[in-house]
Amino acid sequence: MRILHTYCLNFNIGDYALGIGVKNLLRDNLEVELIGNTNLQGRVFDEYYIKEVVNKRYDLLVIGGGGIIHGAHWPNGWFWLIDKDLIKEIKIPFIVYGVGYNYWKEEGGIPARGIEHLKETIKHAAYFSVRNDGSAQRLLEQTGIEAPVIPDPGFHVDLNTQYQNFVKESYVIVQIANDKPERRFGTAEKQAKFIKEMRAVTFNLSKKYKVIYAPHVPDDIAISKDICQGIDNTEVWDFGYFAFDHSDKAVGYYKYAQFVIAMRGHGQIVPICFNTPVIALENHPKHRGLMENLGLLQYNVKVDTTDFEQTLSKTIDLLENNRDAIIDKYKAINKELLMSSKNAFQEIINSIQ
Repeated sequence: MRILHTYCLNFNIGDYALGIGVKNLLRDNLEVELIGNTNLQGRVFDEYYIKEVVNKRYDLLVIGGGGIIHGAHWPNGWFWLIDKDLIKEIKIPFIVYGVGYNYWKEEGGIPARGIEHLKETIKHAAYFSVRNDGSAQRLLEQTGIEAPVIPDPGFHVDLNTQYQNFVKESYVIVQIANDKPERRFGTAEKQAKFIKEMRAVTFNLSKKYKVIYAPHVPDDIAISKDICQGIDNTEVWDFGYFAFDHSDKAVGYYKYAQFVIAMRGHGQIVPICFNTPVIALENHPKHRGLMENLGLLQYNVKVDTTDFEQTLSKTIDLLENNRDAIIDKYKAINKELLMSSKNAFQEIINSIQ
């Protein structure tokens, strides 16, 4: 089977990681001859591309995962650049796999044209699903669309794949997001408070571990350096080295960390799949949604909590004191997630035959 995979290939290590997970699942469940890539955020599925590339060269089109139900400024209210009337011209089966509803509440939700486009997509898709971070409920509330929930494909970056450990000493990963800071922090004053408190937490961590800050997008780099500045036993990983042809090596860092503190969805998802304990820093509904879905809400800390530093420090203590039990719980979670994904692929196989 020749497969065309379209997902976000624009400056986010997390998106590249979930791409690894999708391909692992495809190869584990289908007879794959080749997998081609195209960037969902740049590729226009016009009539020529559909007719001469998609329909002629491939047997299956896979869209996603990722938080692609987002962006009111996009022509269709989400990331897929195809005219609504052209969707029916795709003659090969296509699936939308484990995508996220990523609108912040303050953004007002997906516009009417986006709802219409999603419904037309679902009408023609062989399979449509959302990821397990609360997206189904947010999508239902905004659009009336009921969608099946499957594990984010990032949970399967480990499937039949090995990663190298590049760090000799005991270390923790801290992953801070700083794109859309007005959404993530609210005001410059709140952002400054967050940086100050994260510096205090980082200083304490650095007494026991090497602390590696892990920017996923270019906007994350400066804030990571601001937090680490002047603190011994800390570093910001070499983003330019990882971005983006070495994203698989970045993924490996999560596997061997003692634990992770993360502010991005895939900063949570990737370590969980490796049974690496995670504390989520919540500033988007998907962060809480994922931890709630997995029964891990006690390791979720809201960024705008008044006593953020104290709350995060206590949560770190809780994690350290219960690390073995957390790992055992993750193992059970990952077993269930893999079975869920295999069941989803059985449905996909039945729908595309």
